[in-house]
Amino acid sequence: MRFPHRTGPIAIVLPLLLSMSLLLMLATSAWCDDTTIVTSPRDTRQYAAFALPNRLKVLVISDPETDKAACALDVFVGSNANPDNRPGLAHFLEHMLFLGTREYPEPDAFQTFIAKHAGEQNAYTGFAHTNYHFDVDREHLRAALERFGQFFIAPLFSKVYVDRERSAVDAEFHTKKKNDAWRGLAAMKQAMNPRHPLSRFTIGNLATLSDGADGEGALRASLVAFYRRYYSANLMAVVVLGKEPVDVLRRWVREVFSAVPDFDAKPPPITEPLFLPAQLPSRIVWQPVQEQRALELSFPVPALKPHYKTSPLHYVAHIIGHEGEGSLLSLLKARGWAEALSAGVGFDYSDDATFDVSITLTEKGIRNTDAITALVFQAIRRIGREGIREWLYQELSRLADMDFLFQENLPPMDYAKHLANALHEYPLSDVLRGPFALDRYDAALIRRYLLALTPDNALVMVSDPDLEGTIDAPLSQAPWFGTRYRRESIAPDVLRAWREAPITPRITIPAPNPFIPEDLALEPVPKPGRPLGITHSRVGPKDKPARILHAPGLAAWFQQDTTYRMPRADFYFSIRSPVANDTPRHAVMTALFTALARDRLAEFSYPAAMAGLDYALYPHMRGLSTRISGYHDKQGLLLARIVETLRQPEFTPERFRLAKQKLTRKLRNTREEPPYRQAFRELRGLLLRPHWAPETRVEALAPVTLPDLHAFVPELFGRLSLVALSHGNLRREKAQVAMVPLQKLIRDALPTRVPHGTITKLTKGVPRLRSITLEHNDSVALVYFQGPRRGFRELAAMELLEQILKAPFFHQLRTERELGYIVFAGAYPFLQIPGLLFLVQSPDTHPADLTGHIRQFLASGSDLLDNMREAEFAGHKSALITRILAREETMKVRSERYWEEIDQGIKGFDSRERKADAVRAITRAEIREIYRTRIRGEDKRQLILHAVGNREEYQARDEKNAVDAGSVIIRDVARFKREQPAFPQKDDS
Repeated sequence: MRFPHRTGPIAIVLPLLLSMSLLLMLATSAWCDDTTIVTSPRDTRQYAAFALPNRLKVLVISDPETDKAACALDVFVGSNANPDNRPGLAHFLEHMLFLGTREYPEPDAFQTFIAKHAGEQNAYTGFAHTNYHFDVDREHLRAALERFGQFFIAPLFSKVYVDRERSAVDAEFHTKKKNDAWRGLAAMKQAMNPRHPLSRFTIGNLATLSDGADGEGALRASLVAFYRRYYSANLMAVVVLGKEPVDVLRRWVREVFSAVPDFDAKPPPITEPLFLPAQLPSRIVWQPVQEQRALELSFPVPALKPHYKTSPLHYVAHIIGHEGEGSLLSLLKARGWAEALSAGVGFDYSDDATFDVSITLTEKGIRNTDAITALVFQAIRRIGREGIREWLYQELSRLADMDFLFQENLPPMDYAKHLANALHEYPLSDVLRGPFALDRYDAALIRRYLLALTPDNALVMVSDPDLEGTIDAPLSQAPWFGTRYRRESIAPDVLRAWREAPITPRITIPAPNPFIPEDLALEPVPKPGRPLGITHSRVGPKDKPARILHAPGLAAWFQQDTTYRMPRADFYFSIRSPVANDTPRHAVMTALFTALARDRLAEFSYPAAMAGLDYALYPHMRGLSTRISGYHDKQGLLLARIVETLRQPEFTPERFRLAKQKLTRKLRNTREEPPYRQAFRELRGLLLRPHWAPETRVEALAPVTLPDLHAFVPELFGRLSLVALSHGNLRREKAQVAMVPLQKLIRDALPTRVPHGTITKLTKGVPRLRSITLEHNDSVALVYFQGPRRGFRELAAMELLEQILKAPFFHQLRTERELGYIVFAGAYPFLQIPGLLFLVQSPDTHPADLTGHIRQFLASGSDLLDNMREAEFAGHKSALITRILAREETMKVRSERYWEEIDQGIKGFDSRERKADAVRAITRAEIREIYRTRIRGEDKRQLILHAVGNREEYQARDEKNAVDAGSVIIRDVARFKREQPAFPQKDDS
């Protein structure tokens, strides 16, 4: 897997890329008189950076084409500053800033304003950063900034909400207690230096966030003290993106943020190393919740921040994490020991960093972890002996330059969030380019970092679901998360073998990449006069995909991109077969076939991915689909190999056995997914036809053999239809040539129309209740209302109800009633059948009681709609229309919409415009009537889903008495679906 810290794979490109200095545009920065910000020449946005008198760093970005404005403020402090007696305080403070300020005291004031103006808002607390961010309709940026700025000037820290929000943080902690990423980290912390802040608990819960023995008000006092110590302007960086000129944005920032106090704060000093010398080498074997087996080697390394222009470990990770021929992963897979491998920087802070190698193991691999570790060290030693090569570094560097030149736009909020963080991490001149910089080949520096990747400096982490059965000694339990683990020393003879084992010749240095694009020229625009920079229609493209092939069983669409002007293209094709998903057995064999095809393609396709050309192959309700996306130049090579693999499957017994094990494990692990996801999956199972539950598919998969699969493939391809889309930097003639390999897939097939599945049509009036039991302490209540028919007006009505109800639902059930961390209300369509659902996940409330709270809210919703003024209703409509017609930031986003419209059979490629028109037509009286009849009245088609947590007191509760007598309990899903009618199948021909 490619190095996760970088955005770019490797390539050699046209001569225009050989000297980025000729291409890079310099935007004058007002931050320092002699500082310039390096930007891509294709970036048409205007940047200005400066510092306020209070030393708050500012970057403003003017984008006249944007339809969303955004802002992010990053505080250069996080959980690293938690007091010893207050774990989670920094995270708790992040929650509290949203709950009222002196100027806007209502606890939901900011969230309500943002929601009413087509926006989203969120925040996160990291180890060294706390980041607050939002987006909003572009016309309301100034007012949003005024409200947002008060977070950092005059927050209330209301005593009432200090007490209430503790429950939200505690509920968030409970959602993570069975998350294996958090549980593994908890085990890893047991090997860290206990004096290092990273070794401590960071989320917080009711125990750590209480007044305790210090007396009433002690928690609030700690909160205010932390705020006044660290939330200082000199530790803050703000990024604002809007449609206005930079001078206007600059003025707004000064008006809003100049009042942020400057305490001359200092980030908390870290004087302790992450690991003490005596703690390494060491091994921790821990027990995950899910059935997953993995080996991770983590090495503390010198600080990386000073070397961002060289990125020595990016080079090392590229070689160790390579997945092509001759790679470490290729050898491990050949031995049946591993399924996946990634390498890269793990923790990366100012004073500490780690380099991690993570390997997903097979059942055979978990029994050979010492041998696998030895091969990792052989790969590292191979780099040291013969792998530090300037040509390979330059290959990485040139592709990084290309990725910077042709980078696609991020959504405004994501871009602002990233840059606010980057202002603390990079010099101002490189705030945009820093993550792409690979400017200085330094063999000595690479070698110096390699010296840290030794057996004596390694923490070896092994996750083993069968741990209790493989280790006789008693297990320890990590605090907070309860992870069961055993920490052990590594025998001297094992360490010696890791240091000295001869390097196998089967691990080699990657060869030059054959997928490096050579043609990056942009095709001429059919209509003259279009600018070469990125432009965006605020409604959508005037030109739409055209059908270019009408062969029997093959429908193909094409559109040349004239908007984004990148040397990229997206190519999709879907093989629809009537037997792909008609039975559980066929469904799992279709999934096995696609998994094995991906496995066969892995070594060939990996260099393509590294050269900016990705693909995906996946099963779905009607068959299987492929997506190829990236630089257009070598797409034909990849497509030809994919088609050849599908046409001529050659699967070995060993690869079949491993693929079957992996699929079985994946299906079994669904029972350990977060509770709200299990509730959503159960809802899909009740409504979609066909739909096979994970346990049904596990049962169907068990007897399947390789001969069974080989016999199924001709049946899968015997009757089919094929649909394709080509969109991007291609002419029509080239797109037609690209379709030629697809015709080989249908050459011997009988053209067959394969309709969509159907949706259960809920009966009016009588709510249906389905209850499932979880292997998790949290519980979920989900209440779903189904629309009566397909249609854009019906979809628009449900989305408008979401727009109106989402924020008050969240505020009432999470903030006011403290029911849980995950609280959601939203439109939820199935195959264009509209729906509206309300969901709450709670650590301490039974689903029947949660349903009661949801019903109380729904009852109050009638008053909310009745009392809503026409101007407020018009504002909600405007916000929804803005969301629907939001700018498609990248060509891939637009391609995905086209593909979805083709799949859904939506003629005209104008679903967004038609839905927006439907929203415009809805009146306040109509939405009130829809709510009165379909949500509250006799016309409602309602389904209630209870996911009951694994708590002893819940199991004794009689579900019949937990809900009102009017609900009909669904005990047999198959019988329920047989007895319920279905909506007519959608004609997408």
